[in-house]
Amino acid sequence: MTQKTLTSKTYPVFDGDSHVLEPAAIWDEYLEPEYRAPARSVFWREEGDIRPVTILNGKNAPEPFIPQDAAANIPRYGVWQPGMTDDDIAKLDPRVRHPVNPGGGDPTVRLRHMDAMGIDQALLFPTHFAEYFPLVENPDIAEALARAYNNWILDFCKAAPDRLVPVAVLPVQEINACIRELRRIAKLGFKGAFIRPVFVQGRFPHQPYYYPLWQELEELGVMYCSHATHGTNAPELDASAPFVERVNGHLNIGHPVAEAIAPTMDQGALLLGMMGEGLLEKYPNIKFYFAHSKASWVHLFLEKIESYLWLSIQADPVSLEPEKIFFNRNTLINFDTGESAIWEMPDLFEKSAVWGSFYPNHDTYTAWQGIESLETHGMSGEAIRKLMGSNLAKMLGVKPLLKIKEKSG
Repeated sequence: MTQKTLTSKTYPVFDGDSHVLEPAAIWDEYLEPEYRAPARSVFWREEGDIRPVTILNGKNAPEPFIPQDAAANIPRYGVWQPGMTDDDIAKLDPRVRHPVNPGGGDPTVRLRHMDAMGIDQALLFPTHFAEYFPLVENPDIAEALARAYNNWILDFCKAAPDRLVPVAVLPVQEINACIRELRRIAKLGFKGAFIRPVFVQGRFPHQPYYYPLWQELEELGVMYCSHATHGTNAPELDASAPFVERVNGHLNIGHPVAEAIAPTMDQGALLLGMMGEGLLEKYPNIKFYFAHSKASWVHLFLEKIESYLWLSIQADPVSLEPEKIFFNRNTLINFDTGESAIWEMPDLFEKSAVWGSFYPNHDTYTAWQGIESLETHGMSGEAIRKLMGSNLAKMLGVKPLLKIKEKSG
């Protein structure tokens, strides 16, 4: 998207999808001493002097998005920095190792970048803990790793608690541990919890095994953040990405494509399970957020789900109007800069969509670009205010903050 002329704003911007890059300190300092040695063979990540390395369940896990060794030099999950354009990203030389954005792990740099991007507040999701942590097989170490990550991200956000809002990870590998950690992080003030919309150890998030989690999230008021990832490291029966890449193997594109399709497929499967099980009716006050999968698909999927609900026999009676249920509950959907469905169907999305930057991923956009896109396509000021921040602030119970009014430089 071409940068235009916006130089000031009157809208508080709450970034609904940005990421941290987990430092070695999580394993070296925040993980309890008795878990540090065994955790290194269960899940451990470092950038490395030569190339990144990830150990997962005793094996080297492949890096996502890497079609050949040379491409390991471009950390697509964290290569963007303020001032970079799509063309700048495309021109990066894969023969040269490029640095990871320090704002992923340093809150001082992060806040400076948010200022440049026109972002007042940000909801912070994990990166490597999003992709790899749900695949950890050892439930005891998963619980210890969750504690370590959550303690670290909480300290990260102490640099500006009115601007940085952490999302916790939960050890869903074992439901008792999951509930213990959820109760702990709720007492610490966390507003949201990351849960990936895929199978974890043969169980899917809509199944009865997870009902205690849904109930606890509802009672504690912690937002269920269903955040998709590229998922290329998951087994094919656990997530969509391996299947997508198997199809891609018969094409001639030359690089992985799962990130373009798999997040929607995984989120859509969860939406089908949610509506088929009537989970928004069983837990009507739960706060639910679909992140990192765009918003355009939701309306179409709900229509298709309605068709099949009319033809099926449910163990528990559920509404045969899933769209009505979905948009009249505490639900939010993440959208991208330039996503046309937002301004083409404003009545549908004005109250339920949330803009996200994807910082510091390779496809990051600034708040200036997000606002310009909505203004250019005729969205009203009140709609832009909701989409760019107030919808998310209201759901989380956070006071909107307008800190950045003028574009620097």
